[in-house]
Amino acid sequence: MKEKRIGAGDVIYQEGEPGDAVFILTKGEVEVLRRVDDKPVRLAVLRSGAIFGEMGVIRNKPRSTTVRAMGDVTLMTIPAETFLSAFRRDNPLALSILQMLCERLLQANNRLLEQQIYVEGARADEVKVIRLLAASPEVESQIGSEGITVGKLPFHVGRSALPGESAGAKPSELMLHALAGQMSPLQFAIEVHEGRLTVHDLGSHLGTLVNGVRIAHFERTDMADLLFGENRIQAGGLESPYRFHVIVERKAGAAKP
Repeated sequence: MKEKRIGAGDVIYQEGEPGDAVFILTKGEVEVLRRVDDKPVRLAVLRSGAIFGEMGVIRNKPRSTTVRAMGDVTLMTIPAETFLSAFRRDNPLALSILQMLCERLLQANNRLLEQQIYVEGARADEVKVIRLLAASPEVESQIGSEGITVGKLPFHVGRSALPGESAGAKPSELMLHALAGQMSPLQFAIEVHEGRLTVHDLGSHLGTLVNGVRIAHFERTDMADLLFGENRIQAGGLESPYRFHVIVERKAGAAKP
């Protein structure tokens, strides 16, 4: 493996280029882009520890996405032949299985794009109001049926300290009474990132679901865009009762995509 440094805004690889290497991000952030209707659409933001570029290598086909540095980044480069030789040597069957899974994943991603699930997030300067509503009885009993109008950002959501548990250094704007295994003291924040309105998981134990996609420190990204209109957020695991609707209203006269 060779260490490589990339400057802010530089492209690591371009959609359509040969898959000639796999990368491990050791420092910084990169964005994964796909061109849709001749416009770049952001699919994900990857952070330190992420591995990317493996699909093009495993499929032995051109890159299906573009990856660009969001700031100065450091990464390790693994040549395609070196990466593939490990499977041929240790477990030839594993490579065939991975090729099949990559093809299925690419097909699923294409269907999501066709259904316009991957769209640009709400621009912060076009937002009129943000409302946080309960989507479960457990939340409604604590914030009421009218919900909360989110004012100053970032807006943090977390769990109140349990008996014998030390309170966090920075209390959240919304602190819910919840079980320790279902929600973390600092769960997620609604904030502005690069001019877009986002949800940021704050290192919670089980992650946060945003419009059906899990964000977490153990996933590919811990951040997701909020869209204009209704968004669904679930704090914790799939069985967690701490669910919200986030309504993002657009300013009158703001351009629609």
